[in-house]
Amino acid sequence: MMKEITDKYHRANKDADRHLNPHFDIKDVSKRTYQLGLATLFTGVALAIYTSVIGLYVSSFVSACFCFAILMVILLKYHGDINNLTIFIVIIVSAMLIATAAIEGLRSNQYLYFFPLMVSVPIIVDLKQTKYKESFIYIGIIIVSFIASILIGRNVAPLEDFTLTQLDRISFVNSVIAISSTIIFAVAYIFFEKKYIKELMEQSNKVIDARTQFLATMGHELRTPLNGIIGVISLLKEQNRDAQQEEYFQILKYCSDHMLQQVNNILDFNKIEADKLEIHPVELNLKQFLLNVGMPFTTLFQEKEVELKINIDPQLDVLVMADDVRLIQIFNNLFSNALKFTDHGYVKLDVVCKKKEKKSIEISFSIEDTGIGIAENDQKKIFESFWQVYDENTKKFVGTGLGLTICVRLLNLMNSSLVLASEKGRGSKFSFDLKLDYGGTRKQIAKSKVKTDADLTGINILLVEDNQINMMVAKKILTGFKADVTPAYDGREALGALANNPAYDIILMDLEMPVMNGYTAIFEVKKLYPEIPVIAFTASLVDQKMLSDLIASGFSDCMLKPFQPLQLLSGIKKHLSTPLQPMA
Repeated sequence: MMKEITDKYHRANKDADRHLNPHFDIKDVSKRTYQLGLATLFTGVALAIYTSVIGLYVSSFVSACFCFAILMVILLKYHGDINNLTIFIVIIVSAMLIATAAIEGLRSNQYLYFFPLMVSVPIIVDLKQTKYKESFIYIGIIIVSFIASILIGRNVAPLEDFTLTQLDRISFVNSVIAISSTIIFAVAYIFFEKKYIKELMEQSNKVIDARTQFLATMGHELRTPLNGIIGVISLLKEQNRDAQQEEYFQILKYCSDHMLQQVNNILDFNKIEADKLEIHPVELNLKQFLLNVGMPFTTLFQEKEVELKINIDPQLDVLVMADDVRLIQIFNNLFSNALKFTDHGYVKLDVVCKKKEKKSIEISFSIEDTGIGIAENDQKKIFESFWQVYDENTKKFVGTGLGLTICVRLLNLMNSSLVLASEKGRGSKFSFDLKLDYGGTRKQIAKSKVKTDADLTGINILLVEDNQINMMVAKKILTGFKADVTPAYDGREALGALANNPAYDIILMDLEMPVMNGYTAIFEVKKLYPEIPVIAFTASLVDQKMLSDLIASGFSDCMLKPFQPLQLLSGIKKHLSTPLQPMA
């Protein structure tokens, strides 16, 4: 599957490169030039016949010569003897109209043909890819020829005598054809431009979709081994070890967590670029949430001997509607950058209530550090992807990655913006404001605690996972919580296990598996065993739409890999109806 996605991505990029190549005729200009030449030829033939019928034999002869010239250049172009058919058609038509002005004068309205000729230029000349000099040549020829026709028609006596009837007829026919052609070319130009824009958008969407699918698959492939790494680290942390090993484990944990954050940032950035990332608010206690956001960084700040300060306005002990996942992502990126560029002093999270309204609350957030700071001329660049700054202390270039770019994009989705105040050598301060709606109640609530006072004793779990390492890690964690675990390596094995023993309390099922994947297996499981809750167990980056689709398919919930042991325990407990025994 990975190869198929990669091939599709490369094909889409090749198509895009081909369309962006100036030699690629996406607008079918050469084809339209042939069409214009043939339309001009047929119009000339019709005029030659008509002028002959009404007795204007000189005009008829000139029209016939014109038709012959157009036919010759079309044939020469077809056989490859000339390269630019457009310039020949413009010159021949202009010369014919000048000659007609000398033969018929202005009273026959032949000069009106310059208007459809002018309108046809954007159709037969790709102004977006042709050099301006060449485009001006076409327009210049038409304008000069138009002026020459007017001057000749006004100052030179017509070479052919007309009767009033002949004059009225040829004037009427020329006017009708010229005006009709102008309208047709104008409408055709709009139609072709819309078609051109639509084709470009479709091609762009194909590239974006292929890139999105490619990166999503790459993200899944990266998150799967990361789940094994992070899972094994979590298991080893539970064992006794000496100080040196503890240091190694901290390094491993930091590197794996940092890599996971970068993978998530890349996937989220891609979703933002594809306009597929949405904000999904949930009800949460704001004060408790803010107290928790800095906890993962406590050890890292202590190891670097940088003080972590968190000041939260007491008024923020309220329930609000906010996207906790995206807010955590913003704070993680801001804390990571502050820690990266701060070697002494402190990093401070300061959150204050700016304004309370009946249905909403406005909050000001800021993260301040005493790090290296950012020069004024670099402060706009810092929000660019993978921007780098030179750290005079380490004599190295240090990059900001995608973190700040992600923060800016996420805050834009929340109708906010990220503001930077910094001075070189004196630290930085990132701040933003959010207006959040209140949750179900405005009453202050007590600080909640994660309930971990129960294990999984007596719980039978069917674990469906094709990756051997992930199976080992998950099984070890679950048996550590005293659960009875039955392994299955694809959907078909899972159905076989259920046929032998349908008394499972819960099923953890991977989505991407050989033989029978989770998307197929869930339908069979819910059809035969609808009472057993099934949790999707996946390394894919699940958005709200995918979660909704999974639940609609029959899954009870979704557990993302990599996961923390307590996170897995909490996710399982949420869907168990069997009372749990207290942990010994």
